[in-house]
Amino acid sequence: MTLEDAIDAIIGNDPRAANRLDPLADFAIKQLDQHGLPGARGGSSSELSIRGLARPKKWDVAYEFAGKPRCLLSLKSIWANAGGTVPNRLDDLMGEAANVQQMSPEIVVGYILLFDAKADRLRRQDDLWWSQYFENAVKSIAIRKAPLWNQGLLEGTWFIRFDSRNPMGSRVLEPSKAQNEGGMFFSTLLRELKVREPAIPFSKHIPLTKHVPLAEDHTP
Repeated sequence: MTLEDAIDAIIGNDPRAANRLDPLADFAIKQLDQHGLPGARGGSSSELSIRGLARPKKWDVAYEFAGKPRCLLSLKSIWANAGGTVPNRLDDLMGEAANVQQMSPEIVVGYILLFDAKADRLRRQDDLWWSQYFENAVKSIAIRKAPLWNQGLLEGTWFIRFDSRNPMGSRVLEPSKAQNEGGMFFSTLLRELKVREPAIPFSKHIPLTKHVPLAEDHTP
């Protein structure tokens, strides 16, 4: 499955379905495996509820080691009303991250964000597109690593712009950017995970200074 395949499958799902983003979760699990971290759960294979300080929360992908969650991925998407949705998404993701970080400060948290170009509009405040503003805002908080352990920050984020109006197989916008940043996203998460939990049995060498390109997988 490629990123294009995952997005095509999501668009084909019921927009009201709670598991609409499962194809992207399955894709992320394969990418973690191919980057050197087999054994992540979630997506279409299982439902995940992770304990937080205030309440348990469902996460889309989780990797556990020695009885504790060590790496969590959350998937978000925007399909309409960007002006009303983006501020809520930012509040939600910072609150969700802080909730689980209160219980496990060492946990590695990543967010994958889908933004449909059909919903994009110019902001009156600064003449940025809402997609640009959202991407900049999320990247500004994806800076969590020692010694900056502030709760509410993230270890990594991957922002993917697509256009649901395009034909199948060509919906990802700026595919080279998506490919490069996807590889950097997974590499960054695994690098942070290795620094914090060196006993984890990675299946590949995890370089601590370089990122590995997004793995190509054309299997269904």
